[in-house]
Amino acid sequence: MSSKTALVTGFLCALAAVGGSVPAHADDATLRISVEGGAFNSRFKFFDASEGCPGYNDIPGAKDYLGSVFASDKGADKDVAMGQPVQVFLFRPKETFSISAAGGEKEIRRRSLQVVLSGDATLRYTGFDDKVPTWETTGEIEVEPAAACENLEDPETNEDASSDEPEA
Repeated sequence: MSSKTALVTGFLCALAAVGGSVPAHADDATLRISVEGGAFNSRFKFFDASEGCPGYNDIPGAKDYLGSVFASDKGADKDVAMGQPVQVFLFRPKETFSISAAGGEKEIRRRSLQVVLSGDATLRYTGFDDKVPTWETTGEIEVEPAAACENLEDPETNEDASSDEPEA
């Protein structure tokens, strides 16, 4: 092992021993997220929406899944890529059946928010209107309903294009 590798390995071990962490990317920002009144046994789940509406598969390693944090009144931090749309879904296990019965992915999208960070920010869920969150923000953040990703998936079509038949 080279001396540089040993030095870096030693630094990372020392950092881990004191409870520190190494940021994933320099282009990440921290989102502090919370829910007013708390949410027993619930998690905020994060999905990459940079290529349009994500699949809401939350198995570790799934293409669009970025991880989760516990939902609470106190809040939790999540590092996310700056400038990229990320969808946030408050998963409450007791609502699993109602989400499935209401249409699965479309219902998750209806209940989710889409955020884009340009720096550190906070997002606080302040309530719900028909299970859709209302929110307050501070910092460098844009928030909109997650259905905004549907606009990316339905590009305008050119009605004059692609006809193999000659004009009369």
